[in-house]
Amino acid sequence: MSRRNVMQTVGAVAACVVLSGCMPKMTIEEMKAHMPKRPVELDRLNAFVGTWEHEGVAKFSCLDQALKTSGRSEVKWEGNRWYLLGNCDMKMENFDDTKACEIWTYDIHTKKYRSSWVDSMGMMAAGEGTCDPITGTWHMTATNHTPWGASHLKGTMRFLDENTTEWSMTETVGLQTILEMSGRSKRVK
Repeated sequence: MSRRNVMQTVGAVAACVVLSGCMPKMTIEEMKAHMPKRPVELDRLNAFVGTWEHEGVAKFSCLDQALKTSGRSEVKWEGNRWYLLGNCDMKMENFDDTKACEIWTYDIHTKKYRSSWVDSMGMMAAGEGTCDPITGTWHMTATNHTPWGASHLKGTMRFLDENTTEWSMTETVGLQTILEMSGRSKRVK
């Protein structure tokens, strides 16, 4: 066998070892023991559970007038209380109604809250959030992908009481702010 063939064989064996991974054999009980426990940080998301009604205003940089917004969200625990699922119906003055779905969970590896959003206008966003438990304020950022391109979202939501939030959000493309929204949400049940 030539030196070249030996090197190719050793390389192929090494690649097979790497690609096959190093997962040890284990029993079902051992596998279950490695499953993560539900993090207590998820309980902070209880604040969002319920039916919410929203009212606000949207200011687009390309329009001279602000637009009124309103909506209703139903937020509940799913997946054995590992994530929140929110279904939203939203209205914006002069536009068709929009439906959206949002998921919130807690990432035990990064110690951050993670969210995903998709709506019937073709928008998809992935973000993260933090909570200041002393002020009851959530700070959120996300990358948004729309039919018009990518943008960055940044917002806050502050609990005025357990059933009322005040929120604001800006959307930017590069250094330009293209949208500012603000409003209040009220839990109705």
